[in-house]
Amino acid sequence: MDSFFWFRSTRPGLLMAGWISLVAISGGTTPLSHAADGGALPVGQVASAGKSRQYYIAAEPTPWEYAPSGRDEMCGSVLPPAAAQEKQVSKLRYFQYTDATFATKVVETPSLGILGPVLRGVVGDTLVVTFLNRSGQPLSMHPHGVKYDKGSEGAYYQPGPGNGASVKPGDTFTYTWKLDEASGPLPGEPSSKGWLYHSHVAGDDEINQGLIGIIIVTDPKRARPDGTPADVDRELATLFLIFDESGLGAEEKEAYEYVNNGSGIPQKSWADIQETLEIGSRAAINGRTYGNLRGLEVNEGERVRWYVFGLGSQQDFHTAHWHGQRVLEEGRRRTDVIELLPASMKVADLLADNPGDWLFHCHVADHMREGMFAKMTVYPRGAVGVDRSPEHAFLGVPGMAPSQSLRFTRAEVVSRASPDGQASPGEIRLEVTATVFEAFSIFRQTVNVQLGDKIVTFAPDRSGLARVAGLAGGTLRITNGGDQGVVYGGLMNFELTLSGASWAQELKKMGWSATDASTLIRPIPLTITIGEARHIASVPLGLAARKQ
Repeated sequence: MDSFFWFRSTRPGLLMAGWISLVAISGGTTPLSHAADGGALPVGQVASAGKSRQYYIAAEPTPWEYAPSGRDEMCGSVLPPAAAQEKQVSKLRYFQYTDATFATKVVETPSLGILGPVLRGVVGDTLVVTFLNRSGQPLSMHPHGVKYDKGSEGAYYQPGPGNGASVKPGDTFTYTWKLDEASGPLPGEPSSKGWLYHSHVAGDDEINQGLIGIIIVTDPKRARPDGTPADVDRELATLFLIFDESGLGAEEKEAYEYVNNGSGIPQKSWADIQETLEIGSRAAINGRTYGNLRGLEVNEGERVRWYVFGLGSQQDFHTAHWHGQRVLEEGRRRTDVIELLPASMKVADLLADNPGDWLFHCHVADHMREGMFAKMTVYPRGAVGVDRSPEHAFLGVPGMAPSQSLRFTRAEVVSRASPDGQASPGEIRLEVTATVFEAFSIFRQTVNVQLGDKIVTFAPDRSGLARVAGLAGGTLRITNGGDQGVVYGGLMNFELTLSGASWAQELKKMGWSATDASTLIRPIPLTITIGEARHIASVPLGLAARKQ
């Protein structure tokens, strides 16, 4: 599996690009047990050889912030009192893992916000989704638009719900969803379609909790070999949904509509209930409000496909509006506003021809006031812009994004002058982002680094620092551990320096040479184990400035 990343060259100021093979393997080898019925498949079994796409998805409790910056990013003002006081809420979300041990998370796409992993394929493929429920309530995964049998429907209702309709806490279930002809676009429609998936045990309550994701299906006649639509350069996806943080349950809301109905529930007036609901409403795009959604970025000249969704209740009538741009809705109508009802799933194609920072928002007046807006950036030609590599330009690229659990922003060797005047490998320097669990305590887990036959174990303190002396020593510094030594948000950033003669010997054994530029792009196998999660990568090492 390949992934694209940048690394520094030997020459000052030169940034080089290369492909790395990147596979993340969780600690342990025993798959979790799961139930299967109907068309559901056991872990490891393939459904249609060569056309089966395996995903590992877990539902987990996690803290969430609608406006993590604490301010209105578009207007430069403070948040309304209700939003400012409620900094963090508890949600349930779908997360993707690299294999059936569910130990190593896949790096999330920032622009998706609260949305779960993108599942994708072309017409004729089969999606095999192994689902683990890590919450304290029964949950499921119910897909729109694809073909399934009763066992893989993922929706609980009588009579005779399928085995995958309600997955108990701690259990797993493998769903099988066929991307048949009716799952894909008609010849006159855009080359790919977007569908929703969500939990469907308690219906809307679970959507409000955050259990929502996207399926993308592409016409194989109009697809690249990796399954992405051939006629576009980038994909973005947005969900318009008003989340309810009022704390009122469905039964309470219903009872309050009927005063003196004998329910025994303490009664409030209709006006009191409406005020409570209004204060608790969070009009969000991908779960973010007041311009706090990041990553809606494109480059001038790119053909951008937007998958635009609506969900919710009777108040969720939305109108997605692009400032400074025009879109082609479903290949039929040119516009800059698209109407969305609850459970709408639409495609809009945009040619990024107008550089700048632009407002993207719902045009319903109340929703604008409540923060349903975000910033979209079009970088001009000649600017650095946003990464054009497939795993960054497209959502859920098969064989790329599903394997990513590490990202390298720096990978270089500092050469040293040897006594004979020749350059020799010195320190290896890496800047890495790795996936970890939410609220990860950095001082309670070791970090093992293996290069070739050499292994070093770091035990960070609360500050995130660990040093090991010796021929195979080095320094580890975790940069986002916080004052209490806890990493939040599921990503751990760290700087790693491997120093000592043993590392130089390992590089030489692998054919890496500080004097032969052709070896600089040769992938070097590296294993980083954080707690129980093991990440395996092949990293091209650039050559930094020489030390004397």
